[in-house]
Amino acid sequence: MMSELPQRKAASTAPRKWHTKSRTGCQACKARKVKCDEHHPSCRNCLKRNVKCDFLLGDDSSSSSSPPAAAPANLELELLHNWTVSTSTTFATEPQVRDLWRVLVPQIGFHTRYILDGILALSALHVARFDPARRDLLLAQATEYHTASLKGALPLIPTVTSQNCTNLFLFGVITLFTNLASPRREEDMLLVGNSGIPQWLFLLRGIDTLVAAEEQAILSSAVSLIFRSTAESAEFWCTHSPDENSVLAELQAGIRSRTASSGDKARRDTLLEAVETMKRSYTFLESNKFADDQKLRGFYNWLFMVSDDYLKLLKDGDVEALCVFAFYTVLIRDLEKYWWVEGWSIHLIKRIYYLLDEEYRLYIRWPIEQVGWVPQTRAR
Repeated sequence: MMSELPQRKAASTAPRKWHTKSRTGCQACKARKVKCDEHHPSCRNCLKRNVKCDFLLGDDSSSSSSPPAAAPANLELELLHNWTVSTSTTFATEPQVRDLWRVLVPQIGFHTRYILDGILALSALHVARFDPARRDLLLAQATEYHTASLKGALPLIPTVTSQNCTNLFLFGVITLFTNLASPRREEDMLLVGNSGIPQWLFLLRGIDTLVAAEEQAILSSAVSLIFRSTAESAEFWCTHSPDENSVLAELQAGIRSRTASSGDKARRDTLLEAVETMKRSYTFLESNKFADDQKLRGFYNWLFMVSDDYLKLLKDGDVEALCVFAFYTVLIRDLEKYWWVEGWSIHLIKRIYYLLDEEYRLYIRWPIEQVGWVPQTRAR
C-alpha cells in the first residue's frame, strides 16, 4: 500500500541471513520436517499453505478483549466473509499482497482483537456502499468496531516493542483506510480543527514514526509487503530530476512574489520546498515506468517527505500552505478508482476553497478545474 520511505530503501533490499538449522521453528513446519524461516507473525511456509501458524498465538494484552456488544446475529460472520472474498482484494493488485490481506491479517485478528475489529469496521464500510437498505446499520456498526479497535490498540502505542510492532503497524494502516473510507459530512469535513488538513495525513505520519521506531522488526516481517516498494521505484523517486512543470513553477513564482515583502524567509523556503517535493510525485505518478501498485505507494511519498514545518503551517491554516495542498488534490483524484479514496479530491478542494478569500481562490483555479468541481456561491 505504502511506499517504503526512500531513505530507508537500503534496509529493505538487504537480504536477511538465515540460520542453516532451527530448533525454534513453528510446530507446523516441524511436523512437515521442513525448514521454518521463523518470520513473525506467521512464517512464510504457513502463509503459502494457508494454515494457522503457531507464531500467531497472541502476544498482545488486548487480544482477549470482548467484541462490540451491539453486533446483530451473524453480522460478524457476514463481514468476515465479505472481507475474505471482496474487501481484502481492493488494497492491492499484487497476488502476494492480496493474500496477505486475505489470509494473514484475519489470522492475526483471531488472536489480536483490535485487528479483527479494524477489519470488520472496514468490511462494514465496504458493504454499506452496495447495500442501501442496511446502510445506516452498517455504518453504525463500523463505528462500533472502529471505536473498539482504537480502545484496544491506543494504550499499547506508548510502549511499542519488537513483539507487537507489526500488529500496531497493521492497526495504523487499517485505521488509515477506515478514515479514508468513512462517509464525509459537510458539517465536520473530517478535518483537524478548521485548518483544512485531513486526519489521515497525521495517521500516515504516525505510521512513519512507528516504522522508524521498530524498522528492522517490521521490514523483516511479512506485513512489510503492504508498503515495501521496489528498490527501483524508491530510488527513482529520490534521485530523478523532476520534469519541468509549468503549473507548479507558476505556483512557486506566486509564493515568491507574495512573500517577498514579509521578510519571513523560513516560511517562504518551507513553502517552496513543499512544492519542489511535490514535483517528484507528479513526475513519478505521471510516468509509464511503474505499475499501478507502485504508483499507489508513490502517492504517499510526498506526505512522508514534506517537512514538519510545512505541516505546521497547514495545520495553522496558512493560506499559502492551503494553496500548495490544493495542488496535491490533483494527485488524489488519480487514485479515486480505489473505493476508499473516492470523493476525496473534491472534498478537500471544496474545503480549501471556502477557507480562502477571493484573491487566493484565484490561485487554485487549476486544481479546481482538474478535479472537476464547480464552486457554488455560499457564505464562508
